[in-house]
Amino acid sequence: MSDRHSSRFERLLETTARKVGGGSLHPVELLQRVQQAVEATRTSEGKVANDIRISLHPDDYDRFRVDLPRLKSQIDRLLDAREKRDGLTRFGERRVAFESSLDVAAGMPGVTARFANIVRLGSEASAGATRRLSRHTGLALVFDDGSRVTLTHTPFTIGRASDNDLVLVDLTVSVHHAEIVRALDGFAIRDLGSRNGIAVDGETLRDGGISPGATITLGNTVLRLESDGG
Repeated sequence: MSDRHSSRFERLLETTARKVGGGSLHPVELLQRVQQAVEATRTSEGKVANDIRISLHPDDYDRFRVDLPRLKSQIDRLLDAREKRDGLTRFGERRVAFESSLDVAAGMPGVTARFANIVRLGSEASAGATRRLSRHTGLALVFDDGSRVTLTHTPFTIGRASDNDLVLVDLTVSVHHAEIVRALDGFAIRDLGSRNGIAVDGETLRDGGISPGATITLGNTVLRLESDGG
């Protein structure tokens, strides 16, 4: 990295902060902490974390509340520039989330960065092109961070490939890992020949019934089947 590129990036960092903070250098500290937190996750293969959580003291959160969407956009811009500059590869789709927290002091934002599954739905048409779909309501798959995906139909496929109904960014999950199907007494989950298998409520199995409250483990990903809405 040349000094010219480095200074250009730092000027962009400070200019961004001043746009958001009205001249205050507090946003510079925040953006630098985000940059450092992401850099700390860098692997030997040049991958960096994709899930960024920013904790602000309630006073700071209230101060920046109106500007949070703009600040998030600028964080994305800066991290994109950093990844391009250093040839880094993000683990998956990026998520930047802010929270108000009394666990951090005023003027001292807390930033964590981790590798996480950022859920996106695959193409229903591709997943169900050769099979009849049954429509359902009232059920959702919930991740450990609270994010949820509605179980809209069965068969409902889960895996890393983009043609699944639920796409997981998890290297321990197979391309086509499992599917949820309708069963006589409710629903069941089937292993589609995955490398790391599946478990329901801690019990490893190839297929088995599931009902609301069941915990499903696919590789390193843990999901909970819930009645939609909690």
